[in-house]
Amino acid sequence: MTDTKAPLPVIGSRCWRDQIGSETCATVLCLAAETPEEDPMVELAYDEGGSGWWPLSTLVFELA
Repeated sequence: MTDTKAPLPVIGSRCWRDQIGSETCATVLCLAAETPEEDPMVELAYDEGGSGWWPLSTLVFELA
């Protein structure tokens, strides 16, 4: 996995998934404590429904 120095997102923050498209957003639900510190897993609730886990390095967060 990619080594990221990005700060962990806060629960409730918004992101978009760049492999799917900028119009497809999600909200952070949970951070997985048992995942590698260099690329933690983030659980997202998708705007189009459902949820899933993604490595932090694959997500782009909006700075509001």
